[in-house]
Amino acid sequence: MTRHHRDARKIDPSRGLMLGDGTPNNADRVEIGPTLLALREWEAADLELPDLPKMRDYRWRRLVDAINARGYGGLIVTDPLNIRYATDSTNMQLWNTHNPFRALLVCADGYMVIWDYKNGKFLTQFNPLVREQRTGADFFYFDRGDKADVAARTWAGEVRDLIAEHGGGNRRLAVDKIMLHGLRALEALGFAIEEGEELTEKARSIKGPDEIKAMRCASHACETSVRRMEDYAREWGPTGTVSEADVWAVLHAENIKRGGEWIETRLLTSGPRTNPWFQECGPRLVQNNEILAFDTDLVGCYGICVDISRTWWIGDAGPRPDMVAAMRHGVEHIRENMAMLKPGVSFRDLTFMAHRLAPEYQALKYGCQMHGVGLCDEWPLITYPDRWVEGAYDYEVQAGMVLCVEALISPEGGDFSIKLEDQVLVTEDGHENLTTYPFDAALMGE
Repeated sequence: MTRHHRDARKIDPSRGLMLGDGTPNNADRVEIGPTLLALREWEAADLELPDLPKMRDYRWRRLVDAINARGYGGLIVTDPLNIRYATDSTNMQLWNTHNPFRALLVCADGYMVIWDYKNGKFLTQFNPLVREQRTGADFFYFDRGDKADVAARTWAGEVRDLIAEHGGGNRRLAVDKIMLHGLRALEALGFAIEEGEELTEKARSIKGPDEIKAMRCASHACETSVRRMEDYAREWGPTGTVSEADVWAVLHAENIKRGGEWIETRLLTSGPRTNPWFQECGPRLVQNNEILAFDTDLVGCYGICVDISRTWWIGDAGPRPDMVAAMRHGVEHIRENMAMLKPGVSFRDLTFMAHRLAPEYQALKYGCQMHGVGLCDEWPLITYPDRWVEGAYDYEVQAGMVLCVEALISPEGGDFSIKLEDQVLVTEDGHENLTTYPFDAALMGE
């Protein structure tokens, strides 16, 4: 049988030049995206794909509108996820988090320029919204040594010229995160540096129609991957021969198989290591008849974060009554708090009118009751009453926000914790739970 290169290079040879998400049907492309496995699973689930060019345009407009609403000449972002939001491009994301070599300038007129790493300028050329690709925004010591200030001054001069042409000469400039030499170089040229994270977090908090479609697809891929992990844990966990890391590795592998990207934390533990929470996944062998709990913190398909948590009972006997009681309490906490979500509800009311945890679970409760999610955990954060800071959260829920509703039921001094979390879309008239993964029947006492 003759095979043609034109067919072999396609991600789906049964389709034409373009995929359903508006991207080229070419597996050799620079632009990353979901794999054929994910696309086929979504088709079987009757999920509608996002239109990625429209999603990119929506995000770009959110940023440009926010810049102009605040009276800035432009916005500089160096956080890799803010760059992903603005350009939908990636470049060594995790390495970039501790070696900041990328910078993006969004000007008040919408003109976007990226400074990428040395020979990486081609990585954003698939996106016509990025008008120029340059290099030279790497000011970290490993790369520049004792002359980082020289590189920073050159870069700042380029920013000055771009703002003169595309920002009306307005020297008020929002910046999210920047190396010290870059900040000093901008200020030396007379730029007034404003808080960029406030702008980007609020811009990112309202998801557009295609972002929501992308999140539905990413959620399906994540839950499918979690199911594979649960199957493995239930088959091998009771044998006492597999470690927490073995179980966790299944989720990583299944995420990558579908075009997902990484997992932000190592929050999977078993037995007594679930209490206190936030111990990291390790070499402990999972045992028969004990709890296994995890938090996905998963950056999946299309770069969308799917942040859900579940707790399973692994074994051939039943859990203790105190475990069942804790599980039911956690489910009640999530469901009652989720029921409050609708446009116009104040963050204050979500904090002070929420379901109250029993006294024995207060000391080790989670750091928040809810938090936003998009490309990662994002603004807003809905705190517990004892962590409320006056003036920090004076906002209201809006349609298009996506919030993760949390529960950590962890008895102080106990030998287990229950970790639960659902991802919820705020709609025009209420909310929709995007998470369909069931709660563990044994821990629910069913």
